[in-house]
Amino acid sequence: MNSSFDLNRASIGMLLGIALAITGCATSTSKVRVDKGDAALTKCQSFDWLQESKEPASFADQRVKAATLAALRDKGYTQSADKPDCKIAYALSSSVQPKSKPGVGVGVGGGSGGLGGGIGISLPIGKKKENAGTFTLDVIDAGRNAQIWSGSLDAELSGPEPTEEEAAAIVKKILAEFPDRSPG
Repeated sequence: MNSSFDLNRASIGMLLGIALAITGCATSTSKVRVDKGDAALTKCQSFDWLQESKEPASFADQRVKAATLAALRDKGYTQSADKPDCKIAYALSSSVQPKSKPGVGVGVGGGSGGLGGGIGISLPIGKKKENAGTFTLDVIDAGRNAQIWSGSLDAELSGPEPTEEEAAAIVKKILAEFPDRSPG
């Protein structure tokens, strides 16, 4: 019998299984999805929030609003509670993602050289975050009460709500696609 051939085949199978596990666990970078309604963004020089709730603001709400205000000011926009050109709204939906579990696969095959087999093991590499969310930021033309811009991003979160750093990074990434009004 050719036991070294079967051993090499099993080793190759195990290496392929590990390689597949490593590439399968790699996370891809989410792209910002933007929907531009029309050219009404040129009228948008001042902004305010679409609705102010009577309920106390959550930590996540405070973090997102502070990050959005800072990013829009950096882009040359001003906040106006009296008569804004545009209104801003956001939505954050988050969910708990199950952690990856190790897996084992067994294969048996035959050919002209006889019968062979292999075992594959997949091991999750790295720490998979349990919380994921989709963040959407909408811009509404206040005069027409019509949505004129929307940006969204899928993001991994360290908890059920974004931290201050996560909120700032998400908002900054989305608003990178929003027109800049600041002088050169």
